[in-house]
Amino acid sequence: MSDNFQFDVYAAFYDLLYKDKDYKGESDYIDTLIQKFLNKEKRKTSLLDLACGTGKHLFELEANGYAMLSGSDISKSMIEIANKNKKANSKDITFYDYSFQESNKISQKFDVVISMFSAMNYLTSYADQSKTLFNIHTLLNHEGIFIFDYWNGCAVTESYSPVKVLKKKQDDAEIIRISETTLDLISQSATVKFTCNFIKSNQRLADFVETHYLHYYYFSEIRNLLASHGFEILHISPFMHMEKPVTPQEWNISIVAKKI
Repeated sequence: MSDNFQFDVYAAFYDLLYKDKDYKGESDYIDTLIQKFLNKEKRKTSLLDLACGTGKHLFELEANGYAMLSGSDISKSMIEIANKNKKANSKDITFYDYSFQESNKISQKFDVVISMFSAMNYLTSYADQSKTLFNIHTLLNHEGIFIFDYWNGCAVTESYSPVKVLKKKQDDAEIIRISETTLDLISQSATVKFTCNFIKSNQRLADFVETHYLHYYYFSEIRNLLASHGFEILHISPFMHMEKPVTPQEWNISIVAKKI
């Protein structure tokens, strides 16, 4: 994700767009993976969420018993929201506004690094992928684990939707988002154009357009990237389905990798 990527407008509507996202269920899933692959008491486990958005996974993980939590996101606006929510709910979580590529500026070491919501797909070049994995490897303690999910190229190319419409409403506010997606099969890239309309009290208050550039991965590519940056894959499964085998049709794949 390049540093000049502008999430500022998008951040203002982020929580409304994803108000139905199962943050608790996803955090429970992360917790299950940590308990299986890291032999350490929850309250003594240090965890960093990279590309944490407004921090909702971290708030759920704290409720789940984790006490040494940090998050970082490239969007200063999202981190402002995260800090506001932290203060309002008396949460003890540290937030940074560093990108994947700048996360080496975080001086602390962690037992676990997570990156959810397919954030790794925003790393569209090998240089950014390599820098990110180098940083994560450095941020982890010995035999620490990296948990993330990514778009599976087999499913993306077979079943992506060129146009999708998402509507979310809460009280007197509504946001309508039209997503237009195009693929480049040679570069394994997806270009997603978001056109958003924000309506409040029956008045259209804001319109904005953002274009997101993503890279979808195949498993062999993920395996080679991790191996070449000092990681061993401990687990692979469809996201949120730890015991299910991976099939080409699964859109989101989750990985647990150990620093070696």
